[in-house]
Order: sequence, then C-alpha cells, then structure tokens
Amino acid sequence: MNGGVIALAIAGVVGFLAGAYLASAGERSTGIALMAMGLIFQVLCLRQLKLAKTKDIDDAGR
Repeated sequence: MNGGVIALAIAGVVGFLAGAYLASAGERSTGIALMAMGLIFQVLCLRQLKLAKTKDIDDAGR
C-alpha cells in the first residue's frame, strides 16, 4: 500500500465527515456535494486496494 492509497482513504473520510457536518448545519447542497466526493474517493481507494491485492496474488505464483 503506497501513500496515494492512504491519501485517498483520508480524503474520503474527511470529505464525507465535512459534508455530513455542513449538510446538518444548513449548507445542504455543499454538504451533499462533499459527501459525494468523499464516497468517490473511498471507491477509488477500494479499487486501488483490490488491484494491489490481485497483483500480489499474481506475483506470488511466479
């Protein structure tokens, strides 16, 4: 796991939490946009982790 994957995970969590706070504090559209971006970052992080896992499995068989 490299720094990019960790950065995506942190950006996803922070974005979602900031969006949830803003949505509950009154800035509904901005909060929803930040939550959506946080979820996108989380999906990208999970995709990178899945690719790294399959690469490790493929490399172990050689």
